[in-house]
Amino acid sequence: MIFLELNEFNDDLLREAARLFSLKNIQKLITLHRTQTFTEDTYESDFLEPWVQWVSVHTGQPSSSHQIKHLGDIPHLQKTPQLWERLSEMNITSGIWGAMNASRNGAKHCKFFLPDPWTASETGYPDELQALLDPLRYLAKNYLNPTQLNRWKTAKGLLNLFASKNLLWKISKEIPALARNALRFRGEHFPFISWLDSVSTQLFLNYRQEHNPTFSLIFLNSLAHLQHHHWKNPSIADNERLKIGFQYLDRILGALFASLKPGEPFLVTNALSQKNTTSEKPWILYRQKDPRNFLEAVSIQRARVEQHMTHDAHLFFESASDCKRAKQLLEQAQILGSQLFLVESYPQDDRKLFYRICFTDKVTEDSTFTLGNRAFRFFDLFTPIVQRTGKHIPEGTVYSTISSLPTSMKNHELFELILRTIVENPSLCS
Repeated sequence: MIFLELNEFNDDLLREAARLFSLKNIQKLITLHRTQTFTEDTYESDFLEPWVQWVSVHTGQPSSSHQIKHLGDIPHLQKTPQLWERLSEMNITSGIWGAMNASRNGAKHCKFFLPDPWTASETGYPDELQALLDPLRYLAKNYLNPTQLNRWKTAKGLLNLFASKNLLWKISKEIPALARNALRFRGEHFPFISWLDSVSTQLFLNYRQEHNPTFSLIFLNSLAHLQHHHWKNPSIADNERLKIGFQYLDRILGALFASLKPGEPFLVTNALSQKNTTSEKPWILYRQKDPRNFLEAVSIQRARVEQHMTHDAHLFFESASDCKRAKQLLEQAQILGSQLFLVESYPQDDRKLFYRICFTDKVTEDSTFTLGNRAFRFFDLFTPIVQRTGKHIPEGTVYSTISSLPTSMKNHELFELILRTIVENPSLCS
């Protein structure tokens, strides 16, 4: 079985792109059996996030049960097994690629495991995957200021990995198109993110062929990025950015379809979807330019910082008292009469702190934020990264070759349906 986690795709947008751009593999996908999914989580609860909803899919538990709220919190998932752990208990093999907010844990029959680049507690398995994970992790957390990346070491490690999998020539053929798009769109991130999904899929399929697991999972994020950043008009007929992204996706789906064995189940889902927000009040995500500079400026010391995808991060301290003091400081930050940060501590770990920039309004170049009796120029330490064009909604979609799936279900119920499909089909486990 291949389980494609196509993060946050909007079903209507997918269908429109298939029609407008004549994308045969997406057209093939949307002819499969369709299931509507939903969650009871809301924006206001802070649980309507992909790093929460994917944990629900992976564990078969709603967020009210698993209580994983933030990216990078998966070490707090104590006694709730993830899908590949349950399969391993039944001596069924798996291969997991890029799963968000996930851990291999004790799944000894998980033949390969590539974590998402934001969950710092996890490593790649086998060890050779660190050559890919390390630069991805660095760039994901430092894309505003990637000056410390060891380019020679990174290039050498990736070349060795691709060469060992006989993929150098295949991947190098995509470089000219990537370069053209990078120049055409003046360094925007989306061409690289879409290209990276393509390269990632090629590596995934190589590992899948080598290890032949019963259950294979691959997570792709480029479409979610495009919807959040470049869905500037509900009509996409003239949207070259989305067109390029969907063309990449179409080729990816073609490669996945071609890899399926006769009768092998194929499932695609999004965990949650997005809706277009161009008619709504501007909602802007801000990010720290350099978290170390920010922490020094506000006198938070002896902290290790792990930035996440957009506007949030974890802090790790040597002592509980340092952690408590940092929480008190960050909670004081105000901008234009509003709180700048949402700050949360952890009962199970008194040296860990989560904080997120919760201010999303427009500000002027001379705007300041205050912390206690001190004032700081906002744009000295922060920068806008996107005026959001798509926001999360609690509905989702599953496309599958399994016609017995219901027409509607909660997203976390997919866990048991996948298990049942594998267990009830012994030929999949041979």
